Amino acid sequence: MSKPARKNGAKGRVQRRNPEATRKRLLVAAIDEFSRHGFSGGRVERIVAKARINMRMAYHYFGNKQGLYVAALEAVYADIRGNERALELDHLEPTQAIDRLVDFTIDHFAAHPEFVALTLGENILKGRFIRASKLIPKLSSPLVEQISRVLARGAEQGVTPRGVDPVAFYLSIVALACHHLNNRYTLSATFGIDVGSERWKRDYKSHAKKIIMAFVSA
Repeated sequence: MSKPARKNGAKGRVQRRNPEATRKRLLVAAIDEFSRHGFSGGRVERIVAKARINMRMAYHYFGNKQGLYVAALEAVYADIRGNERALELDHLEPTQAIDRLVDFTIDHFAAHPEFVALTLGENILKGRFIRASKLIPKLSSPLVEQISRVLARGAEQGVTPRGVDPVAFYLSIVALACHHLNNRYTLSATFGIDVGSERWKRDYKSHAKKIIMAFVSA
């Protein structure tokens, strides 16, 4: 009686599934797809093709297209909030902490057009899907608390104004960090300059930081 042939080499190995790696590939592909085409124009077929998995697995992990889109939003927010926590603003002097936050925010928006595109698209949808996320508000609360502590310490030391609303303060930083990115093509055409060029963005970053620090020192 002949023995069954052994399975040798790569072909004979049983490939184990890696759910976390599969989920990550899906999210990367979804972020790219939805940042390019928005929710309405985004296609799950293109996402699964880029992630190299089948449609069934996509729905297994995220339920449906909306679930995948919300997960993509949560992923980009988790990324920026995680990096903000890593700034460790509580361990810096107030003005130094603010300078670091402004510096990071401008750089992050410039380096992550997918974040800018996704949030811009969601605003066009009037926040329809971001409201479905329980995670994003939770991610944002520690940032507000962190900024509030920095401003409070600054006020006590007499180096920042008193009574500054932390959310309004952060939104001012965000406005300076992304308005020119959201409106790059119209601004460039209107003023005859390329606000997306590296030189212009570098000069603008210096200008934006001076505005925030001038307010703080006032």
